[in-house]
Amino acid sequence: MYYIYFKEGRLSITKYVSVLCAVAVVALMRYEDWLEDIMNSLSWHLAWRYLRRHPRRKRFAFSTVVSVAGVALGVGALMIVMGVLTGLEDFIEESVITVDSPVTIMPDSGNVLHLTDDFLAEIEILPSVSNTSPFIQGEAIIRLPSRGVDSGCRILGVDQEEFSEGMMGNKLSYGELTLSTPEGSDCIIMGIYLAEEFFHPIGDTLFLFPPKAFFSSRSHAIGRAILSGAVETGLPVNDETLAYISLDLAQRMYLPDGGYSGINVHPAEGFSPEETVEDIREILPASISIKTWKELNPDLTASMKLERMGAFLALLLITLVATFNIIGTISRSAIERMSDISVLKAMGATDSLIFRIFLWEGALVGVIGVFLGLMIGLACCWVIGETNIIQLPDVYSFHENIPVSISIPEVVLVGFIAFLLSIGSGVLPAMKAARLDPVKGLES
Repeated sequence: MYYIYFKEGRLSITKYVSVLCAVAVVALMRYEDWLEDIMNSLSWHLAWRYLRRHPRRKRFAFSTVVSVAGVALGVGALMIVMGVLTGLEDFIEESVITVDSPVTIMPDSGNVLHLTDDFLAEIEILPSVSNTSPFIQGEAIIRLPSRGVDSGCRILGVDQEEFSEGMMGNKLSYGELTLSTPEGSDCIIMGIYLAEEFFHPIGDTLFLFPPKAFFSSRSHAIGRAILSGAVETGLPVNDETLAYISLDLAQRMYLPDGGYSGINVHPAEGFSPEETVEDIREILPASISIKTWKELNPDLTASMKLERMGAFLALLLITLVATFNIIGTISRSAIERMSDISVLKAMGATDSLIFRIFLWEGALVGVIGVFLGLMIGLACCWVIGETNIIQLPDVYSFHENIPVSISIPEVVLVGFIAFLLSIGSGVLPAMKAARLDPVKGLES
């Protein structure tokens, strides 16, 4: 089943369409009298007639089809691109917070964070906090003597329970998510691409040399661990360089005097990382900082935001171009119906009535085009998300298909902008039609 994701949960596409229909029915019931007045108005009937029929050839107006198709294609293209971009952003966010967590507490200066258990308990009782887990990070050279292979990497010392049940619960590629053997020996879990450099030596012992091991004779600075498995976070930059060990082993290698490199914080359900940061910041000492994953990855965040903005503006031009076609369609309709306008004015029609007739044409084109565009966009998003019609390089680690995420606010924004552009495109030709001299119209 293909799902459309929301912050509150997820809905299947059939339920999503059902929700839209339910909202439409409630709106119709709520504004039934107002809509009935509109449907019975002369301006509405004439606008609908003018859109459907050519004045001379007495057949369906092809220019109306072109105008509606332009709006529909613009809205559909916007929905597809925004859905794919949102899905990609969600995928990247999930991959990043798998390693960095949504919120991180770290020292402002130095590499060691000292927090008491009582203070950590005080943080965990906050309503916006789900749980916390300390970590220790550092760099090391990993060596596999049996094959004569070594490579530099980034080491993360994590808690076993948090690692297996939270961080990497569904990221295991092979092996086991364990950081120690039943006999008490230390284990190491590598990123999938880093493990490939060592030929996936499951069960072999690797030696870990942190930087201070090359400048100190203290033997405890060198770690040794058995490769127990490999994980795939989804981002090659992590899978090529990351290795996970137990918190105790990382403590012996990097911080034998105690402390942590930082604390990972997971927001409670219903709270955003930003809200969690604000709550924790109030009780943190001045020497400790707290940041969201976006603040820790400013370049990535800025590039995603720029990509989304650029795609939105570029595709919005499609809808904007379609509105020029609407202007041409309504202007042509006004010219072709000059005699009708003259007759209406001779019968007592006001300029405001003529204005509303042609403004309704723009509104009708907008409503029909937006509705068809939403249906096209939803259908294409379903095809892209459910099938493998579009293939991406393996570097993205999607495994099955492209993630597509439909955001309700974005759908509303796209439809609203397209509708406003359609209404705006009808204003100028409607004003010109309203100012038409009835005598000139009858003469033509």
